[in-house]
Amino acid sequence: LMSSLAVGDTVLTSSGFYGVIIDLTEDTVIVEFGGNKNCRIPMQKTAIVQIEKASN
Repeated sequence: LMSSLAVGDTVLTSSGFYGVIIDLTEDTVIVEFGGNKNCRIPMQKTAIVQIEKASN
């Protein structure tokens, strides 16, 4: 799962939140939540539990 994460993927976090990956590094991702584009949270990749919709 971790190696298949990409910018633009819609993901589910271990906290139950859905968001879109807007940036990633080797160990972390920045996930954007909500429609207003103002809630961006950095987190460990291990907090991503599922890819809901892969970017194309």
